[in-house]
Amino acid sequence: MATTLVKVRCLQRKLYSRSKQRPEEKFYSLYDKLYRLDILHEAYARCRANKGGAGLDGQTFEQIERGQGGMAGFITNLAKDLKDKSYKPGPIKRVMISKGEGKERPLGIASIRDRVVQMACNIIMQPIYDPHLHRESYGYRPKRSAQQAVKKIESYLKAGYTQVLDADLSGYFDSIPREELLEKVARRISDESLMKLLKQMLKAPIAQVDRNGKIKVVANDIGIGTPQGSCLSPLLANIYLNDFCKLIEEKTPGRIITYADDFVILSKQAYTAEQLEWVERRLQREGLTLNKDKTHCVDMSKEGQEFDFLGFNFKRVRSFYGKSTYIEIAPSKKSQKKFKEAIREIVKHRTSATSEVLVARVNRITRGWKNYFGKVGYPRKIFFKLDWFVVARFYRWSRNRSQRKSRYLAQDAWRKLRVAGLVYLQPVATKSM
Repeated sequence: MATTLVKVRCLQRKLYSRSKQRPEEKFYSLYDKLYRLDILHEAYARCRANKGGAGLDGQTFEQIERGQGGMAGFITNLAKDLKDKSYKPGPIKRVMISKGEGKERPLGIASIRDRVVQMACNIIMQPIYDPHLHRESYGYRPKRSAQQAVKKIESYLKAGYTQVLDADLSGYFDSIPREELLEKVARRISDESLMKLLKQMLKAPIAQVDRNGKIKVVANDIGIGTPQGSCLSPLLANIYLNDFCKLIEEKTPGRIITYADDFVILSKQAYTAEQLEWVERRLQREGLTLNKDKTHCVDMSKEGQEFDFLGFNFKRVRSFYGKSTYIEIAPSKKSQKKFKEAIREIVKHRTSATSEVLVARVNRITRGWKNYFGKVGYPRKIFFKLDWFVVARFYRWSRNRSQRKSRYLAQDAWRKLRVAGLVYLQPVATKSM
């Protein structure tokens, strides 16, 4: 994780405090902060830590740091262009990534130069808007996480908010009206130079690369959408959805929990058709559309009812003694499927990789899963099954390493793989000598 510089952190604290204490005040002098060298150094460090790929220009972090002037020269030149207002965002390379189930979604990859400027904007804007975001908004905010959102949902379910509207927005990032978005941003910022830069970022042209490697640059002037993959998009998405979240909080008895474009609304009473229509109309006023195929109501007071949120599954199950029920929180079936697919892609029956390399690659997956799912709910049963799935993959890989079937992992495979350095999702007890 990039270490926040002292001066940058001090500036963020001042912006946060002033914004919180003076909610009606606008910030009119921010652009000059954008080309401060400490801000740009911190922005570069954060982009570097994200390990993103090269944009349309093909420039990588390694090339920047090995080139003439290195990172310092790169940042100095960028600061000069921003100060002279000669900086213009370049085209965004669009690639398609898998969503699972044969579906794809577009991802925009900006050049490193543009990413650093976007991150600098985020460093300055985040503390201004964060105090005014909905209190149950957990996506891409300092000191907030998906696990906190899951725990908050659990607490509301225990408090009797068992009627759940599990909502899904159709193409949220691609459907945000830019004019309305900029109007909401302008409620806190009146710096014309910064607002002009934000508008240029939103309207940056799209570069599409076909299968033959040919690049086609098209204008991005349809008036809707923020580029997915931009480090500034999550903040803009939070700002845009904030009005709707506060409306739910102030005008209804329900409780809304959001994480970027994912949200659930919990209530103590069953939803009526009129209430659901009201929610849909309010979203339509914001230019947003509910995906009716994926949006549904769940009565979590009944045994067997369930819903998924942020990769977790919430299900009402009967307790071990059979006298009562409780909410079981565990990794969803979709998350488990993705985990297995990732392991299969690494531990193949025929691969030239050594056991050390395979173990290191698998460990990156299991550590990430353990950190994300291991601190909330009841994942032990799922973890146990997935650990055995990993062991079985290594056993099949070991058997097919050569024409002679290896029996190395035929016995005590669990212990042998642990000795080899494999990280398990479940805690593994070691035998005392």
